[in-house]
Amino acid sequence: MIKAWDADGHVSESEVTFSDKYWDPKLVDRRPLIIQADPNGPLYWMIDTRSFPVRSGPFQQAGYPLSKDGVPAKVTPGINAEDSVESAELRSAAERLKQLDRENVDVQVLYPTMFLSYPITFDSELSLSMIRAYNSWIADITSQAPDRLKWVTIVDPIDPQGSVKEIERTKEMGAVGVMLLGMTGDWRIDDPRIEPIWAAAAENSLPVAVHTGHSFRALGTVNDTHHDKTVMSFWLTVQFAFQRVISKGIADRYPDLRIAFLEGGCSWVPGLVERISEYSGFPGARGGTDFRRGYNAKYLPKEYIQRGQIYFGFEVDEKLLPFVIDEFGDECLLYGSDIPHGDRLFDAVNVLLKRKDISEESKQKLLVDNVSRFYGILQP
Repeated sequence: MIKAWDADGHVSESEVTFSDKYWDPKLVDRRPLIIQADPNGPLYWMIDTRSFPVRSGPFQQAGYPLSKDGVPAKVTPGINAEDSVESAELRSAAERLKQLDRENVDVQVLYPTMFLSYPITFDSELSLSMIRAYNSWIADITSQAPDRLKWVTIVDPIDPQGSVKEIERTKEMGAVGVMLLGMTGDWRIDDPRIEPIWAAAAENSLPVAVHTGHSFRALGTVNDTHHDKTVMSFWLTVQFAFQRVISKGIADRYPDLRIAFLEGGCSWVPGLVERISEYSGFPGARGGTDFRRGYNAKYLPKEYIQRGQIYFGFEVDEKLLPFVIDEFGDECLLYGSDIPHGDRLFDAVNVLLKRKDISEESKQKLLVDNVSRFYGILQP
């Protein structure tokens, strides 16, 4: 039986993440703290005099803390019933490995939870301190099982130079990729101000993973319920990013840089690829050459995918998965478990393995080979 390589697992940040071992002592009085208004309710972060996450009304976010002083809250929103708080918080590598063994996962690449929201703070110094603490913590805890637990660097694109330094620092610490959100506030992923981040990722041979997130306030304002923000705003930002990465020439400027679009499924890919192509200004496309002023790429989107530069996450039960494989090949898709988030599908690897409409060869690529190639992690 195939043991999966997980391109997109998660951790829930805890008090340990920002503890003295990892926190900048110059900002000791500004450390994120955990508060609880209702002893029978969830916990919240207090960051820069504001509570986080926002869970009602406009611009909802994700990232509840799950415990305080090591004691789990009575209410722990955001994690799956099959996951323990100890595993979710990655209190030790052993706790997470138990979960992975239960679900037939061999290697897991870890992403944050609270940092899927932006902004967490409006203070750049505090933001950088939180990011550095997280990166130092995740590097430390995964070193307990370096063959099975991997991690990606998080950065704050609003501080491009600080981000470049963090990419260089974490490359030496063992990071296997760099995470960006589809939008960072009102900054698009191709904003010239964050070009140094793309260059640093390429120079350090770290692939870039564009992850869905609560990061574009305009969308967060119009989608103001948990249902709306999950179905629409959380999902759309990664599609915005795909259009910009292709259309604005990022894939051309960094031809050796692998770029993935994660946790949005893959069913949207055929439609958006077709629409971008239709309005590309290429011969035979709609609207004639006028659209070339906006479409600055050398090629159509499908070529970037098929040459092995662009990857997508997928859901194991997506009905359109076989169509996507037929259309773009089986080497552009990455399995991600989303462990330990509450809306994940438990035992997802075996759900895919049982499908009859996907070949055994493709299952091997989706579950192992593509993840290995994207992150540059050699298989044993």
